[in-house]
Parts: sequence; C-alpha cells; structure tokens
Amino acid sequence: MMPRQITALPLWRAMRTPVEDRERGVALIMVIGIGAVVTALIATAVIFTVGGMRHARDDVDWNGALAAAYAGVEEYQSRLAENPDYVRFGNDDAPFSAGSSLLEDTSNPALGFGSSWATVPGSVDGASFRYEVDTSAYYSEGVLRVRSTGRVGEETRSIVADLRQAGFVHYLYFTDREIQDPALSSYGSECYRYAWSNPPRPSNSSRPNDRCGIITFASSDVINGQVHSNDIIYACGTTFKGAVTTSWNPSSGVRYRCVGAGGTPTFEVRDAQRGNSPSYLPVLGMPETNGQIRAAALESGCVYTGPTSIRLLSNGDMTVRSPLTRATRPGQSIPNPVSCGAPSQLASSVGATVRVPDSGAVYVQNVPGTAGDPNYRARPSGCASGNGLGYPVSNERSPSTVASVAPYDCHSGDLFVQGALNGQVTLAAENFIYITGNTTYVDPDDDMLGLIGNNMVYVRNPAIETCTGSGWWETCSTRVDSPNITIDAAILSLRSFAVQNTGVTGDRDGTLTVRGSIAQAFRGVVAYQSGYNKDYVYDPRLRFRSPPHFLSPVTSAYGVSTWIETEPAIDAEGSWR
Repeated sequence: MMPRQITALPLWRAMRTPVEDRERGVALIMVIGIGAVVTALIATAVIFTVGGMRHARDDVDWNGALAAAYAGVEEYQSRLAENPDYVRFGNDDAPFSAGSSLLEDTSNPALGFGSSWATVPGSVDGASFRYEVDTSAYYSEGVLRVRSTGRVGEETRSIVADLRQAGFVHYLYFTDREIQDPALSSYGSECYRYAWSNPPRPSNSSRPNDRCGIITFASSDVINGQVHSNDIIYACGTTFKGAVTTSWNPSSGVRYRCVGAGGTPTFEVRDAQRGNSPSYLPVLGMPETNGQIRAAALESGCVYTGPTSIRLLSNGDMTVRSPLTRATRPGQSIPNPVSCGAPSQLASSVGATVRVPDSGAVYVQNVPGTAGDPNYRARPSGCASGNGLGYPVSNERSPSTVASVAPYDCHSGDLFVQGALNGQVTLAAENFIYITGNTTYVDPDDDMLGLIGNNMVYVRNPAIETCTGSGWWETCSTRVDSPNITIDAAILSLRSFAVQNTGVTGDRDGTLTVRGSIAQAFRGVVAYQSGYNKDYVYDPRLRFRSPPHFLSPVTSAYGVSTWIETEPAIDAEGSWR
C-alpha cells in the first residue's frame, strides 16, 4: 500500500477560518449596497435639482406676474396723462367694469378684447398684462378703480388700484396767485401773472412784486395741513405743520419770501435739499369755469336760476327759495322733476322743501339772456327792491365786490347757504356764494359738502349803518360784528374765498372755523379792520374722497391713492375667472 501524498498549502491558506469566509461575502454585499445607495442619492439629487429649478422658475414667473400687473396700472396712467378723456374707455364685458357704461377701444390690447394681452415693453420673459376699469365712483368721488392682471408663463396675479388726480381737496390751503384779486383792487392786467414768471408781476424797490397787492401769511398763523401755491409764498414767522409746496423753483436758496417783520417761518415738513423751505411742485392749473357742475346737476340734481337760498336740514332735506326759477332741469325730458320743487313753491316766501340730491349736484345759474330759454326773464331797469330774497337787509351798506358785478344783483346766479347737511352734495353758483351762517355736517364721518363759486365765495359779514339825529344834526356810523362761524366743506372759488367788509371798522374777536379745504385763484382777505381769527383744520377724508362732481386741476396727472392684491382675475389662457 502506497503511502498518501500530502501537498503543502500556502501559509495564508492554512491560517484562514470559516468566519473570515463569511465576512468576505458580507463585504461584497455591502459594497453592492453602498453603490446602490450612492446611485439613488445621485438620482435624487438630480431630481431635486431639476425640481428646484422648476420651482425657482415658478417663483420668478410668480414675482414677474405681479410686476407685470403694476406695469398695467402705469400704462393706463400714461394713457390718462396723454388724454384725460380716456376715463370713458374700457371693456363693458369685463366683470370688474359692470355698470360703468364705457366706450370700446379695440385698439388697446390691455382691455382684453378677444382675450388679448398687452406686452410689457422690454420684457425678456414674455410678461404681459390686461386691465379692467370701474368708473362707478369717478363722477361722484373722483376715484377711478382699475384691476390689472399680470402674466408670466402660467402664472397670473391681480391688483386693484384706486387712481385720483392730485386735486384741490388734497390741500388745506391752495392758491393760484398770492395777491388780492385784481378785479377787487383795480390793478392792471399785468397783475394776472406769477411773481416768478417772465416777465414777473410789477414790483417796487422796497417790496418786490407788491404793486399788485401781495397778501402774506401772518406771523401768528398756524397752518394745520398741506399747502400749495402756484406762486411765490410770502410768510414771516408763520408755522406750517403740514407739507408745503410751491411752483417757484429758484436755482438756489429757500422757496419763499419774507417781506416785513415777523421772523423766519417754520416749515415742520422740510425740503430734503433746501431744509427749512417749501418743496417744488409744478403748477396745478385752475379750471376756467365751474360750468361742468351744471351738466352734472342736469343729470343728478337740480338747476336753479337767479338768486337762490338753500337751508340745509338735519333730516336730509333742504329748503330752497328761488323766485326766478321756471325749470329746474331745462332742456331735459322732465323739465320740472318733483325732487327739485315746483316753481310756484320755489317762488313762495317759505320755499320748497325737498331731499338733498345725495351724491348729486345743485347749480345756481344766472338768468339766461336768450328769450327762448324757459328761465329767461326780461331784466328790470334796476334792483332797487333787492334780489327777491331779502338782501340787502335793512340799513345794510352795499359791500364792495368784483368790478362790473353788482352786489345782490337781482338776475345773478347767487347762492345763499347755511344749515346742517345730512348727505353728500356739491353746491355751485355761476356768480357768488354767500355763506350766511354755520354750515356743518350732521355726521362728520359720512357727510360731505362741496362749495364751488364761479366768482367769489363770501363769508357774509354785513356792514350795518346806524344814524342818529336828523337833518344837519344827523350822524351816521357803519359797523360790522363778526360772530363765530363754522363751515364744514371743501371750498373752491375761481376768484377768492373772503370775508365781506373787512375794510369797515368792527369786531375782530370772532373765529372763522373751516373744517375741510380751501382753494382759490387769488388770496382773499379774512381780517383787516374787521373780520375773523382763522381756525382752519383739514378734513383727512379728502385725501381719499371728494365731494360729488368736485372739480380737479386741469394739469394734474392721476396717482395711485390705494392698492391691494386680490385673487387672480384672469387665467393664463385669457379667460376671466
């Protein structure tokens, strides 16, 4: 028997154990598993990156859609600046424009005819916009509302913005020229210029531009609201608590003049570059007439003819006396609606009591000079018996007034007003407005009154003549007594807001309180030998609202007063939601 041959193994093979063989298998499994995990992580990272890029793209589109919506509002503003009459155009089929009675402009893609969109100029991401216009509050409150939707990719976003012109009611005190009305002072036509214009108003060596009768803010005046003058502001020692602007823009120095005593005025809202100084604002042009209020009154109010008195009643009514009125809506299908009072009642000593045309207007016109007009009446040779309303009163000395216009003329469209208003209305006169007593709101949070005079708006302050003795021994004196008076209103005079008879000796202890705003073409005198201390307080509601049909400057652009983002109104395909 042959012995079995034994072959020697390598040492490392001889030293291995069964446990090590098993670990080797586990290691292989771990390598394969780790590789799978790494592969999964790489795949996840790729998916996450691609998804993140898509999400980032969506974020960019989402933000871009809001920017495009803003671009739509700005584009609409530019159209209004180019053509103020563009407020009449829009798309009546747009849900937001319901009830606005708009004219179509199919050439404007932003109005959405045929689901069109307007492209944002210069955009690289295809940004576009559409807008809808709501004019329902424009004619009553001066507010245009626009809903603009921006689109980028599949994202759309909508905003609603309220647009208003920079208006007279934005200022507690607005003046076109800082001089007395040349028609009152009998200065020449050269005074109908600004002190800064070329050529300027005439001046003398001691008081620049004073030959036309400049009126300065007194050192004791404290003005609690915004002020604007198209002219140079003259002030010494005055305190202006609100923002002050002027259309005088010299190359250097402050934008005001102090002529006389009183010290340096204080502007609590200071100009960023010139410190204690008004800021610059371009001219806000005054309208030529208030005739458009008559058009509004024919549609949503009443037109009265000749001297007319209105007493506002706290229950929302008004009592109207207008002896010369024959038709309250002349030329309309119903020339004498019940809502304005029957002519026989208007001519009576007690007048007609009717509802205030809420959100409407009342216009008092001169007696027409055309014989075919229903309100025409032949002019008498004079008005010796007064104006039919009891003015002038007994022993009243005839007040000075605008040249060529007699006071209390019996054929002029003069409005005499006082009382407590419950409602929202604008009262306008083709000639003078006389505020004959307290004219206030029943609800200061809701009621709103506009007073617009084509001529002066006077605070009535009669000069009464008293005589003693007779014949050679008769002596007479004239005096005015100025009792406290409060006026809640936005006031606009296309000449001046003033107090009667300030040149007559009398009382100066009374206070004239105006809660609202005052705008005038020329500075009116409130106190001289008689008159009032001033207490003018701005009505902050006028920043966002106007009395119905109130006039706006003829040269101001529309600005955004408020805006808010809403749910998207239009989807990316162009359909309203």
